[in-house]
Amino acid sequence: MDKFNKLLVGVFILILASGLFAQDITKKVVEVPKVDTSVINVDGVMDETAWQTAAEANLITSTGFNIWTNKYYREALTEPDYDELYGRMLWTKDTLYVFIHIDEFVNDSTNLFWNGKWTGDQLFISLSNRMGVNMKGWYDGNVYAAPNGPYHFLVLGEDFTLNNGEHSWIPDEYKGCPEDTSKIFNASDIARWGITVDTLTGVWNIEAAIYNPNVTSQSSIGFNIGGSTGSTKSHADFGDAYAYFTWQPNVENEPYSNPTGENDPGFYNLANSDYWAVLKFVGDVSDVVRKEVTVPKVDTSVINVDGVMDETAWQTAAEANLITSTGFNIWTNKYYREALTEPDYDELYGRMLWTKDTLYVFIHIDEFVNDSTNLFWNGKWTGDQLFISLSNRMGVNMKGWYDGNVYAAPNGPYHFLVLGEDFTLNNGEHSWIPDEYKGCPEDTSKIFNASDIARWGITVDTLTGVWNIEAAIYNPNVTSQSSIGFNIGGSTGSTKSHADFGDAYAYFTWQPNVENEPYSNPTGENDPGFYNLANSDYWAVLNFASGPTGVEDYPVEASLPGKFSLRQNYPNPFNPSTKIRFDVSDNSPVTLSIYNAVGQLVTKLIDARSFAPGTYSVSWDAGKFSSGVYFYELKTNSFRQTMKMLLVK
Repeated sequence: MDKFNKLLVGVFILILASGLFAQDITKKVVEVPKVDTSVINVDGVMDETAWQTAAEANLITSTGFNIWTNKYYREALTEPDYDELYGRMLWTKDTLYVFIHIDEFVNDSTNLFWNGKWTGDQLFISLSNRMGVNMKGWYDGNVYAAPNGPYHFLVLGEDFTLNNGEHSWIPDEYKGCPEDTSKIFNASDIARWGITVDTLTGVWNIEAAIYNPNVTSQSSIGFNIGGSTGSTKSHADFGDAYAYFTWQPNVENEPYSNPTGENDPGFYNLANSDYWAVLKFVGDVSDVVRKEVTVPKVDTSVINVDGVMDETAWQTAAEANLITSTGFNIWTNKYYREALTEPDYDELYGRMLWTKDTLYVFIHIDEFVNDSTNLFWNGKWTGDQLFISLSNRMGVNMKGWYDGNVYAAPNGPYHFLVLGEDFTLNNGEHSWIPDEYKGCPEDTSKIFNASDIARWGITVDTLTGVWNIEAAIYNPNVTSQSSIGFNIGGSTGSTKSHADFGDAYAYFTWQPNVENEPYSNPTGENDPGFYNLANSDYWAVLNFASGPTGVEDYPVEASLPGKFSLRQNYPNPFNPSTKIRFDVSDNSPVTLSIYNAVGQLVTKLIDARSFAPGTYSVSWDAGKFSSGVYFYELKTNSFRQTMKMLLVK
């Protein structure tokens, strides 16, 4: 076999092993720290100490380039005409703080120059908490999708705008009222800003506080910085002047490369959001630490939504184990049944998978059939109920009205109400619509239909007490490297309780809970149902992994690993989360375990799963554990390695 054919075979094997044919784009991930809003003055001057520890987007600095741009009539250029171009990011609940510093050369080739949209210097600040939805591709900023996104602000000199303050045509899926065809969208409705300009030195600073409903601890959004460089000379010579640039995608230190073949850096801010970075928001001691669960991707063709979990794909699904033979992760109440020592279930658990813009959920309920309880449905607020809760607006809470918040669907926070074989939004009843959720001013109440955003299959066996619910639920933020808030809850009922007391609904919730103490009161609220029906503070976070195992694949390396190995976690020391990277050389079952300083098992991040040869990483959130030394161990049939890490709070 000649050298070229050997190379082709090697590349083909690497592609098969890594799943590259169907691999999701690997987005840049940046952790953003929290800030006290009282210390930030949004004035276009970065003189507050808090900015010194902000997250960084370094497009052009003295140490190199993380930018893709074009020359646009200036073929003699060897590098972009900037001394510096960078962004800094901080957050507080529902608000992203951004500072962008642009220091452009002042010479014949370029200078700070604004002459309206599509000519001269422009800045695009792009956001999205709907990462499974792309831009419309119309180069209008997608402003009708604000504040959820994907959309971008257009900044021209001292003007901070949505589409330059021009009328924007509204596509059907974004119309609030049928008669909405076009509208001027005002940046001041969702942002505050301060801008300073010095045309003599070419320095342009933009500082903004931007409302986004998914900005809170442990959540994430898509984000990008882009724009164009212009000059009076280019405009005079050629009639236009806008050399586009973008932060993502790029090839490091190759600003004039073409990493996608599109040949238009501006496309990846203006018309496409596939490559935007992911901002992950890091909380402080005042924030609730939510449970995080990594959900693997699934091929939709292998799932039949029929209420029967007989597909192989479910075997590697993410798990929500409320009640199993090994213990409890549930908070419930006894509700007239004080003699109970544990909930009347053999099993109660959920399984989760995803594909782009869709969450697959399977929930298995195996309830006792006895005098105390049985499968019993007698309408809302009496008997057995199931709540499936979702949100890609984790900085916004439920209205607290116990109506399911269904007017907020599909973005959330809201929940489905399942009663027997009825999968509903608010039991199919009219829901009063609060002002902030009205599409048209005359909208006061409406029946919301679950079938508009979900498909489901349900099986019931009242003789054994088994109730299975399988659903495919549309959510616009479900995609690789994104996350949503999620919870499972409901109530337990029985014909006897209803006959004796006139009601029967002992609430339960997956989060919050005290492990193996189902009747504890972890919050003082004394109402588990509150945390599904009226409050979303404690919902778990589902993180969507690109691979089929729930473990993140690293970008493909030059060669496959020749042996198993365990690498040092990063960051280390850490607070509260860290990533553990490991190499797999053959298709053997892998177990990755965490132990405390005295050798007690804390958790298993991976339990005897098989992987194709490659490099992988998995995250561990230690938010509920105390500071100290921990050990992590990688074990296969023929390999074992242990390393040390330090949690510092």
